[in-house]
Amino acid sequence: MIYEKEKRYIIPFDDVPSDRAEMPEITVDERRRNFVEVETGFPEEVAVAEAKRCLSCRRCLGCALCWAECKPEAINFDIPDEELDLDFAEIVLTKGQDNSFHPFNSELGYGSYADVITDLQFERMLSPTGPTDGLVVSPLDGEIATRIAIVQGNTDEDETHLLSSLVLGVNESILALDKTEDLEVVLVSPVCQAFKEKFLSDSEKIGGLKIVDGVPESVEKGQKEEPLKVTFSEDGQSKKENFDLVVVLTKPKVSPEIASLSKKLKQEIM
Repeated sequence: MIYEKEKRYIIPFDDVPSDRAEMPEITVDERRRNFVEVETGFPEEVAVAEAKRCLSCRRCLGCALCWAECKPEAINFDIPDEELDLDFAEIVLTKGQDNSFHPFNSELGYGSYADVITDLQFERMLSPTGPTDGLVVSPLDGEIATRIAIVQGNTDEDETHLLSSLVLGVNESILALDKTEDLEVVLVSPVCQAFKEKFLSDSEKIGGLKIVDGVPESVEKGQKEEPLKVTFSEDGQSKKENFDLVVVLTKPKVSPEIASLSKKLKQEIM
């Protein structure tokens, strides 16, 4: 078959040295009720072999096969090279989208129990296009949650982090409460002074949400069908309550590349 596009003819080759490698994926059963990545990635030897493959001509001969096959019209051979010198009044640096976060208390059960998830995973769950179509359910059994604990993973003295983390926890609570009838959400975290002054009074008016000024200590679970048992301190006393789902508020970690750029530009990361 010959492809034709704007008077260019591309003849397909039949001597491609090897077939394209197929991306390995976990099974359908393994994908249920969790946030595990479906595509597991190539092993090193497969990735190297795949990188050595070519469209067919072994080097670019200007055949435009890639251009003919690019349905989004992303390839344009007529664009001349140019350097742009742009002036900006302000540069905003963000943490990026690598979704990495600082380590937190391993006793909170993340990685040990399927129904303990991070704030980012919870945000995906709340999305209508997320893995549960926006339903607030336990990744363990798919049951709709009736009681959720949102707990602070990093309880250090970083006021900036605590403020933004608490605001995120409240916002996610509002979305969850709006999507699920008869849901109860308990937010356990040290409450910084800035949050008390700006947001606490309004947050306490949200029906179904309880804010506990305390420190989460551990998450335990007995048999598979039993609820999660969250231990936390409040007013110097240790308490333990049952929940269907635990969401850990994380502290985003800036990648070395962004940190280096921030230093080079002398610009604070937002």
